[in-house]
Amino acid sequence: MTTGPIELDVGTRAWLHGEALPGERVRCAERLLGGCNNELILLLTEADGRYVLRRFRPGGESGVRRNTCEVEAALLRRLHGRLPLPELVAADPDGAATGCPSLLYRYIRGVPLTEALADASGPAAADLGRAVGAALALVSGWELPRPGRFEEASLVPQPPDGRSDLQAFVEHCLAVAERRPPPAGGAAPRLGASDARTLRRLAERAAPLCARAAADHRLVHNDFNPKNLLVGPGRDGRWEVAAVLDWELAFSGPPLMDVGNMLRFEDDYPPDYSRAFLDGFRDGGGPLPDDWRRTSRALDLFALADILTDPPDRRVFDRVRAVMLRRAAAENVLSRSVPR
Repeated sequence: MTTGPIELDVGTRAWLHGEALPGERVRCAERLLGGCNNELILLLTEADGRYVLRRFRPGGESGVRRNTCEVEAALLRRLHGRLPLPELVAADPDGAATGCPSLLYRYIRGVPLTEALADASGPAAADLGRAVGAALALVSGWELPRPGRFEEASLVPQPPDGRSDLQAFVEHCLAVAERRPPPAGGAAPRLGASDARTLRRLAERAAPLCARAAADHRLVHNDFNPKNLLVGPGRDGRWEVAAVLDWELAFSGPPLMDVGNMLRFEDDYPPDYSRAFLDGFRDGGGPLPDDWRRTSRALDLFALADILTDPPDRRVFDRVRAVMLRRAAAENVLSRSVPR
């Protein structure tokens, strides 16, 4: 879904017409909904071509050399045809031509999994779950030489830094949030002292499980959830995954992190979906050890800490905070509430 036409800047148009799409002319550009961290623009050409321009907003951790656009472009090149990914057409990873890191890929027809799940139940929900689980098994089937972050196009995992330790990561997120000034124009949601204590207690309880999983070295999407998947009907009429989008956070690590990400809001999904998702993942060769649920939830705390201390909006903050509090109550580590 788009929000209406926009004007492209001169540099971006020159790059598109000169390098990225030689011989084609863009007749219309429309901003696509989604892309919380980055901008997505649908391009329609005079030859009826459809492309998506993905523009990466400034960001990243201070002192960390990681070009997320370069990493995503390399993954799309390396894995297209092996995984359901968009076909990369061109990339400007340093923004030399377009003014900001950008990549261009062919548009893929499909329905966001968020929409498909909203209308699914029974067998349809189970078909969706099996398809998504099988797609995740394909992702986690790519084994890498060691765990670590991807920092550039070689996709050689860099040795884990101190923030791969859950408790250290939580402390880092809380410290950064404490230093971050409130945005102009109104107060952003912030984690109160009681919630911060709860998050620390959950991290302390989960840290041993995360440490045991840390040696795994398979491809992890690291944002594997319904907003980043497109689905559509396959040849047999059943649902299949058309594309897994947004690979900027990918790294080499434990696949259970993606399982935890997908099941973070499983109470909002049809029960048939979650059960079939696990079946599809397991049947496709995805690893589900005996303690998979506790471990996947433990690993998901990395994402919860990041979202709670730097939320994109109030709605996301409230949903993730509710997940944290439910897990804390189940683990009996809920901090006593104090005025916020």
